[in-house]
Amino acid sequence: MTPVLLLPAALAALAALALPLLIHLARRTEQRPTDFAALRWLRERPRPRHRPRLDEWPLLIARLALLALLALWLARPAVFGAADDTPVVALAPGVDPTRFAAGGVRALWLAPGFPSVSDAPAASGPIPSLIRQLDAELPAGVRLRIVVPTILQGADAERPRLTRAVDWQIVPGIMPAAPPARTSAPVIAVRGASRYIAAAAAAWGTRDIASADVALRSDTRAVAWIAAGPLPERIRAVLDGGGTVLTGATTPIEQDTTVAVWRDTLGMPLVESIAVPRGRLLRFTRPLTPAAMPELLDPDFPRRLRALFTPDAPAPVRVAAADYAPSAGAAAYSQPAADLRPWLALVIAALFLIERLLATRARRAVAP
Repeated sequence: MTPVLLLPAALAALAALALPLLIHLARRTEQRPTDFAALRWLRERPRPRHRPRLDEWPLLIARLALLALLALWLARPAVFGAADDTPVVALAPGVDPTRFAAGGVRALWLAPGFPSVSDAPAASGPIPSLIRQLDAELPAGVRLRIVVPTILQGADAERPRLTRAVDWQIVPGIMPAAPPARTSAPVIAVRGASRYIAAAAAAWGTRDIASADVALRSDTRAVAWIAAGPLPERIRAVLDGGGTVLTGATTPIEQDTTVAVWRDTLGMPLVESIAVPRGRLLRFTRPLTPAAMPELLDPDFPRRLRALFTPDAPAPVRVAAADYAPSAGAAAYSQPAADLRPWLALVIAALFLIERLLATRARRAVAP
């Protein structure tokens, strides 16, 4: 373990140690007048002599120590290398924890917060991210064993690459799977569209095709708005509700950040996505005429157009544990220092109580 001061400049507060010394040096003991015979017959008058005197030594030491500890607390003392080096066994959900209750190891769940196996995890999370997080939080010399069932859920596209070699143990079982997300396209309302957009909507089976002045249903979540002028309030309300709006190339848009979501055969954008606070705003980049956009005559145009409103299908997350064993070789993470200020605060509080007891006791001299 290596003790350090994260803010050593705060030790300048040690100059305050002069205050208790000055207070105790300036202290005047209690004086009482005493009757004495006349001194006028004395030939020489004695000169009083003063010399520094420090009284109340226990109180002085307590005050000096209290100020020194306060300065040390401001300097943020910490220690590196104080982390627990007990080997860790991490269990994925779906593994029987009673089989791994061996002593000499710290057993925990691969779940948010890494709870102990003696407690049921409050929530589940992506296994790859949790493995990487656990590897980053453990000191470099700690041995790590990960116990997983035969089939993993929640895997991403890349095998975890860790800073250490882990013992990847596979046991019979399967992780509980989350219910599949629905990816069906929403019902699309078409307003003021060109005949090509209207024909594509009719090919989808959409019946909500009308002119620009026709109101929208209250549950509308997707709109193809191909009309002149800025977006009206009722269309902006669809965006504010998290919906999707597709506009023509002439619709004025305030934002400048765009991403191409549909390109032609030459790689030029046909439809771009525009950043908005909520929802999805899409816009054609060309006039909806065959001369400017030959894709309008493509038999695949209705399907490509409807795909703009369809949520992306979730990536596969189910994988065999034998094919997902982590590899070693990632750069090591710097471990944070253990903060000693909470423990130092307890010592300061105890010393303050001692100082108050010494300063307020009944049988002491006049207080400095």
